[in-house]
Amino acid sequence: MTAPEPHATDTTSGLAGIASTLEDIAARLNVKSVLVMRSEPDSMVVAATAGEATKHYTVGAAGKKAGADDTRIPLYCERVVDTDSELFVRDSRADATFAGNEDETDFGLHNYFGLAVHDSTGNVVGTVCVLDDRPRDYTDDQRHELRRLRSEIEAVVSQDATALGLDLGEVS
Repeated sequence: MTAPEPHATDTTSGLAGIASTLEDIAARLNVKSVLVMRSEPDSMVVAATAGEATKHYTVGAAGKKAGADDTRIPLYCERVVDTDSELFVRDSRADATFAGNEDETDFGLHNYFGLAVHDSTGNVVGTVCVLDDRPRDYTDDQRHELRRLRSEIEAVVSQDATALGLDLGEVS
């Protein structure tokens, strides 16, 4: 029997300074994934990844947004970007909007909590989120921890507009 491969935290070069923070949050919250996502017009793109699910979410990987296509299930992060609001989905399998979404069907991750990430002018440029494979709630302290992480990411983005990998040459 071979040992499972360890997960590998990865980030764009601009977010490299928060890699250990992402790892710590994944461990403290005991979630399968902590992600920082960049929003593009038609997709959400991984800018940083930590936790066991890094095997699914690699830097540069993209999920296609549903957009105005009513036949597609929206991505969790797409909804956060579109509404500039926090989103909590305890269990997508029991959620009228998100049941059958690609994170659930492809990776078995049906629990989500995410926040919008803003640039220095207040525009939504992405998200920070956690995903898990079990229905669960997040305590006020855990939610606050993710909000602190968002603040760190926004501080980096305000200093370096390409930190989320907006320039594809920046992805490491």
